[in-house]
Amino acid sequence: MDTVKSTNNWLSDFFLNIGDCVLAIKQTEGKGRRGNSWNSELGGLYFTFVSSSNKFLPFITGLSVLESLVDIKDKIRLKWPNDILLNGRKLGGILCESYGNYTIVGLGLNINNSVSISKTINLNDINYDLDKLDFISLFMVNFNENFNLSPEKILDKYTKVDFLIGKNINWNSGSGIVKSIDKDGSLIVDTSDKIVNLYSEEVSIENY
Repeated sequence: MDTVKSTNNWLSDFFLNIGDCVLAIKQTEGKGRRGNSWNSELGGLYFTFVSSSNKFLPFITGLSVLESLVDIKDKIRLKWPNDILLNGRKLGGILCESYGNYTIVGLGLNINNSVSISKTINLNDINYDLDKLDFISLFMVNFNENFNLSPEKILDKYTKVDFLIGKNINWNSGSGIVKSIDKDGSLIVDTSDKIVNLYSEEVSIENY
């Protein structure tokens, strides 16, 4: 589609089957996690598809993005629960919205669109040329393979590339050092006086 308010909203209204997808050149009301807006100007990748539900979908999607950026995957890290980082700066994000047995999975990547926030980056900044359709084709192959992994294998793969492991973080009600990711997908953090589990539905990481 040329322009749509939100690929996630559009597909949630009009999809017919698991695997249906939409790619937009521009979104006018792109959205991110926790109700945040997602800048969606010309030049980015705004892609949404319908998946069977899985509580690890943000991890599965992130791993599949990393593995599909073949030539630069060593520079890519994932930030719990749904950010994609390039050289420590935000390259993209994932938004999963559950509707029972199926989930709408949205992916946004900065390619050569304008990015104005200091902690963001696009692929053009490192002179990396990405063909959207080639990327999506490879991404879906990787996604299907990762989707069929055991929960233990998914978490093992994700933990190895998560940017926050070992870092001191701050959130709305505390701070601590990230130790690992628990089997339920929560972040395990050492606050110096106790170990806590952070859940993506409840917290937003403010500094890291």
